Amino acid sequence: MFGEFIAAHLGLLYELSGVILILIAVVAVSAALISRFDRIPLEDAIYFAFITTLTVGFGDVVPRSRGARIVTVILAAFGLILAGVAVAVAVHALDIVLTARGVG
Repeated sequence: MFGEFIAAHLGLLYELSGVILILIAVVAVSAALISRFDRIPLEDAIYFAFITTLTVGFGDVVPRSRGARIVTVILAAFGLILAGVAVAVAVHALDIVLTARGVG
């Protein structure tokens, strides 16, 4: 059953690859903007952008300027969307497997 779940999950992720690429592009552009607004190294901005998008938020890098804070709020909203998509894909993959087995 686990193998079927992984196969269904990967198939759904393939179908959503366009959405995933857009989200990665949003993270990259956001990191570039934050780096420019706060005058921090791009590596730190990329790290901050991924941590914010993944809704972890360690707090070791924080936005200082108004522009970086605005970008961060938008980035956090995209992180929530990403988390929702990830959960929806996992639930749908499980539904596919259970329906195929006649359970659901």
